[in-house]
Amino acid sequence: MAPPVLLLAVLVAYPLIYNIGLSLRNYRTGEFVGLHNFARAFGDPLLFASLRATGVYVTSALAVEIVLGLSLALLVHRTIRSGWARTLIYLLFIIPMVTPPVSAGVIARLIYTPTYGVLNAGLRAVGLIGEDILWLSRADTAMFAVVSVDVWQWMPFVFLVCFAGFQAVPQDAVEAALVDGAGGWHLFRHIEFPYLSSLLLLVLIFRFTDTFRVFDHVLVLTGGGPGATTEFLSVYLYRIAFKFFNLGYAAAVSLFVLAVSSLAFAILGRYLGREVAE
Repeated sequence: MAPPVLLLAVLVAYPLIYNIGLSLRNYRTGEFVGLHNFARAFGDPLLFASLRATGVYVTSALAVEIVLGLSLALLVHRTIRSGWARTLIYLLFIIPMVTPPVSAGVIARLIYTPTYGVLNAGLRAVGLIGEDILWLSRADTAMFAVVSVDVWQWMPFVFLVCFAGFQAVPQDAVEAALVDGAGGWHLFRHIEFPYLSSLLLLVLIFRFTDTFRVFDHVLVLTGGGPGATTEFLSVYLYRIAFKFFNLGYAAAVSLFVLAVSSLAFAILGRYLGREVAE
């Protein structure tokens, strides 16, 4: 047990202890300030604006990815029987997942650029817009832009997990339901979905982890703007730590984020434990 415990202590315990010590001091002077940084965090409107933006992003991305991924998995499962066609779909869906987030952000920035972006050019070509839409400079469209990148890149993960779950549904139960006259919705609701519920909760935990700490493509695409519309917690931490070099305050904020994420994980893990036990 010693080697893995030592490795865990070096990689997890020491940085956490160092971060706690850093949060109790003024980084520039080294002076011990106690809970001053934490008190400042609780009174920081920018932090709560960042937390609110993160909540909107996480909720939107998870909802779209799970609904769209599950729907596509069900569609492919029921309509495509060819092994070659399914293999081709797998390969196409893997491509976004292996694309580096920075590259995905650069590609999206080229798509959403007002003057020569593909999206505005296409909308103008079909007559839907008369002038360029500033996708990355408006609060309502900037959030849509960053969410769309996450959906493009990680909805395939939900699709692949759900499709694997559909393959695990006993065929005799499906045939029995069809013989009894079950329609498509009843077949999904009462036969297929119970086999997918644990997988969907596991997907929710994994995707919550990724979306809560999203950073790369957001920094490339909007840099946290316009204003603080897409300045999520990771971007806000980056700004106060490495632009303003206020590492003491950044450490306190990171511990606040750790507490929020730990609470969310505890709730999701409890529900996952119930699903596995049942």
